[in-house]
Amino acid sequence: MEKISHLNWALAKVVKDVREAKEMTQGKLAGFAGLSEIYLSQLERGIRGDSLNALIQIARVLAIKPSELMRRIEDVLEQGPPEPPRRQGRPRKGTRSKP
Repeated sequence: MEKISHLNWALAKVVKDVREAKEMTQGKLAGFAGLSEIYLSQLERGIRGDSLNALIQIARVLAIKPSELMRRIEDVLEQGPPEPPRRQGRPRKGTRSKP
């Protein structure tokens, strides 16, 4: 997979700009996001961002906008995971009701 030119830089700039606008430190943002400060620092310096690169590549191959892919992911997250399927068949020994 070929990396998208300047994607890490764009991600770094946006994350840093928004974080600073919210007057948050890297440590605070990392803590609330469940990330390490090292990872967030690397992300803001454009060293990390491979997951975003993969997501955009997938969207391109599927011929949809990355924002549309993210919107669909958000919709699914809001719905939550499906209920596990109920088992059907014979009851286990000792679980039958007695007449």
